[in-house]
Amino acid sequence: MRYMKFTLYTPHCRFEPMECDSVRFNIADGADGSFSGSYGIRSGHAKALFSLSEGKISVSLGGNEVFCAECSGGFAKVENNEVTAIVDSVIQ
Repeated sequence: MRYMKFTLYTPHCRFEPMECDSVRFNIADGADGSFSGSYGIRSGHAKALFSLSEGKISVSLGGNEVFCAECSGGFAKVENNEVTAIVDSVIQ
């Protein structure tokens, strides 16, 4: 199985990159940034850019959650089996 790398940034810190096979977060697709639903990323996902709404980011490896945090809104980029999320704040 191919794995991905997940990295989370805030204005104050960079979390240590994590190996994972799935990432799930809340997306905002309304013009006002409102919550639209939960979205999951797996290894091999096409390039994408997402607007994140406030909510949980969950990172899993082998079916086990390895990281979970409540995050403010922000953005996530998916490219070459790397998921990078940039948010204003994180509560673990």
